[in-house]
Amino acid sequence: MAIDSPYSGKDIVLTSKHDKDKAIEPAFSSVLGARLITNLLDTDQLGTFTGEIERAGDVLSCVKRKCEWGMDKADSQFGIASEGSFGPHPQMPFLPGDVEVLYFIDRERDLQLHLSQTSTNTNYQMQTIDSLASLNEFAEKAQFPSHALIIRPNAPRDNQHIVKGLQNQDDLEHAFHHACSLSDDSSAWIETDMRAHVNPSRMKIISELAVTMAKRLSTTCPSCNAPGWGQISIETGLECELCGAKTNEIKFEIYGCVKCGYKESKPPKHGMKKADPGRCQFCNP
Repeated sequence: MAIDSPYSGKDIVLTSKHDKDKAIEPAFSSVLGARLITNLLDTDQLGTFTGEIERAGDVLSCVKRKCEWGMDKADSQFGIASEGSFGPHPQMPFLPGDVEVLYFIDRERDLQLHLSQTSTNTNYQMQTIDSLASLNEFAEKAQFPSHALIIRPNAPRDNQHIVKGLQNQDDLEHAFHHACSLSDDSSAWIETDMRAHVNPSRMKIISELAVTMAKRLSTTCPSCNAPGWGQISIETGLECELCGAKTNEIKFEIYGCVKCGYKESKPPKHGMKKADPGRCQFCNP
């Protein structure tokens, strides 16, 4: 059955080096009816997680450049790109976080849409190791061998002897011993390989975000009929059921159009008409 969406039958160029089509194509095909065409460019030129090439600018500016690069090379009107960032979770800094961004450009309609998803479902970590015991302990926590690892000398922590994509125990141990032999302190620096094609946890998050993106692109604005209609923000201030004071609970979800700027306020998905007094700063200070 034909899929009724603004991008049904269209070719959308994905700029990627690391097999992200496996995460993005299913949603774009099943929800949008679009064909995802991968443009295999050396996106490491825009920055690497391991620091050989510093990423210029923030995640959003980088992923936009990546998307435009692939579109220009393919002379395409439609493009998508993905970029990730890793560090302390913004709301729970004691946990590692993965922030994934998808950036879509429709030059035919002069439309751009970017969405992000933050998750604690990541194996992101790094440390100095000096024994096979600490190597194996790290590997187990990092979900090796399904998730690849990276090793280099610890001191100095140079990029000349870095080994990426380790997914075999013998290779891992060999890289560890070699890194230790080159390090001034006889230890190695180990980290998780966060490139998507060797990190299934990251691929899963990108896949989830791709579904959200595809659903947004299949939904049109009630005012101008442009694709990309969806939730853009929230408004807090739901009144307390007991005292009537405004709380930090969501009162409205704000939906908007990325093309014409039209907005609508809708009741929140939680369905509450009033806030629980336990969430009120006056009733429960």
